[in-house]
Amino acid sequence: MSKVQQKHPLEGLISGLTCLNLCLGPLLFGGVYPSGVMVLSWFAGAALMLWLVLLGIHNRFRLLWPPICWVVILFFVYAIWRGRGLDAAIMSQGEQIRVGLYAATFLLAVNFLHRQETIQWMVLSLVLLATLLACYGIIQVLTHSDAVWHLTKPAQYGNRATATYFCPNHLAGFLEMILPLGLAYLFAGRLNMVFKVFLGYACLVITVGIGLTLSRGGALATGVSVCCFLLLLLGHRKYRLQAAVAMLGLLVVGYLVMERADFLGERFHQAFERENSPEQNVRPLIWKAGMTMWQDHKLMGAGPGQFDALFPLYRPAAVQERPGWMHNDYLQLLVEYGTIGASLLALGMLLLLAGAWKTRKYVLRQGRDLGNQRHSNRAAFVMGASISLVAIAVHSLLDFNLYIPANGLLAVALAGMLVSHLRFTTESHWWRCFWPNRVFAALLCLGLLMVVCDRMSARFLSSYWEAQARLHPKGSDAWLDGLSRAAQAQPERFDLPFEVGEWLLARGRQFQVGHEQDLETSLAWFDRSMQAWPSYPYAYLMKGHALDSLRRSEEAESYYKVAASLDPRSSQVMAYWGLHEIEMGQLEAAHEKFETSWDLRWYGNHLARDYLRILKQRLDLPPLTNPETGEIIH
Repeated sequence: MSKVQQKHPLEGLISGLTCLNLCLGPLLFGGVYPSGVMVLSWFAGAALMLWLVLLGIHNRFRLLWPPICWVVILFFVYAIWRGRGLDAAIMSQGEQIRVGLYAATFLLAVNFLHRQETIQWMVLSLVLLATLLACYGIIQVLTHSDAVWHLTKPAQYGNRATATYFCPNHLAGFLEMILPLGLAYLFAGRLNMVFKVFLGYACLVITVGIGLTLSRGGALATGVSVCCFLLLLLGHRKYRLQAAVAMLGLLVVGYLVMERADFLGERFHQAFERENSPEQNVRPLIWKAGMTMWQDHKLMGAGPGQFDALFPLYRPAAVQERPGWMHNDYLQLLVEYGTIGASLLALGMLLLLAGAWKTRKYVLRQGRDLGNQRHSNRAAFVMGASISLVAIAVHSLLDFNLYIPANGLLAVALAGMLVSHLRFTTESHWWRCFWPNRVFAALLCLGLLMVVCDRMSARFLSSYWEAQARLHPKGSDAWLDGLSRAAQAQPERFDLPFEVGEWLLARGRQFQVGHEQDLETSLAWFDRSMQAWPSYPYAYLMKGHALDSLRRSEEAESYYKVAASLDPRSSQVMAYWGLHEIEMGQLEAAHEKFETSWDLRWYGNHLARDYLRILKQRLDLPPLTNPETGEIIH
């Protein structure tokens, strides 16, 4: 059994910083912005530095090191090694920082969030936060608000609850991890009646919040987690009847909802089926493209953060947008880290599962200890955290919640705290404070610190100047100066030079006085974008378009060919190449390019539509028709 030692003040400070990180993430839009990641990195870095200090001044500090910690470190080292020298540097750097942040949070949770009073207050704080976020989401739905703090959520999510996230699926991912914790402490925790009443109402509000996200993955994960919770309660004589009635009621309600609510039924159907309509779900097509990518990089994967970078080469014709993620965390990890990375993940999950099962009988209080009272905060946390991880594991089959820093940090922290309960099974996981162990821990902290805080000043300056630029009208001198400074601070960012170049190109194509200067300057910005990401097809495409605008069409030809080789099934690339052929006077070739663009994507493809109508008249070809209805498009 573990021995209770007096808590050093620095341990409390480290615990507080780690808990604060878990609560800040959801409030910072889930940590999806670079500025949010930096704040989370600052707090994690501060906790790691305090850990270093603690190792130096506290001679009795012991390191808790279950076997799964070796797997975490191996994956961390593998991610850093695999991310070297990749084409899209900014994407690999972001992924490495995220992996470092998760590894640091896991180890901090194992070693500093294992005391029962710390866990109890952290769980109550997270339940309170989840309740407030659910209330925010409910208000958004009732008032038809699209505001997320001072920003606006994407129009595609309509009247769905998102709270402080931009995507309702990610809010559901956070809430579904908190709900089992609240239920476990409500039924099995040793809390007074005030906290029990609070948890009861909080769980109700959180459940409503999950429902209003209209997230298919969230509903599935919540249903699975609640069923798991009720099955566990069936094993306790005190709650057997209530659990049986609740499970029966849950099944009946779920059946009635799916039968009566056509909208929800259709959304679940779309999760796995794609019909002919362009508005249907495209996840299966993205998964298939990702698996084709994996076939080309089986052993070590495409590299951290490289799925989105390489996707244009594997793009299905029906997916013209940039997906960003695979919408399946397991497949994306397999694609980016290969069989090696997936094997490490599988090993870690097996160790986590085995540890949770081994811990279960040690944390459950025996009847002889408490008479008929079997309530235990340790048992409540082990049960709640285990089911929370089941929920996020199920949801990860349909979304990319673990790539959202706030949700990923919560998941790894719960896993770390769950693993820390292995100390109740054996003393062998404690490392004594011998100097070799302390040197190892110090080197580990330094390595994590270097990755988590990598290029912190550059990232800060880039985010600062970008934020300053966004305060001014697009195209103003202040906007241009701010983005220029942001791109200069972080040269590996390809998006900022491309944005400036694209705007200068649009202004230059108005052909006002001085338009040649704008077009020439845009060429330099597109060159900077290509330097940051040599395989970015749209930088080549727009440079070719700028050269066409300068009447340098012969020079532009090679850039269109490069863009088409990097994204061969892009309707946009083909449409702009068609414009180039018109500049060259090749109407038949232009018609062929526009036809290809139209075949790849007819809905919303106004550029191909307008030019095809003209070209078909000029070339005396049959008129353009709607592919679905066959009607002539006038």
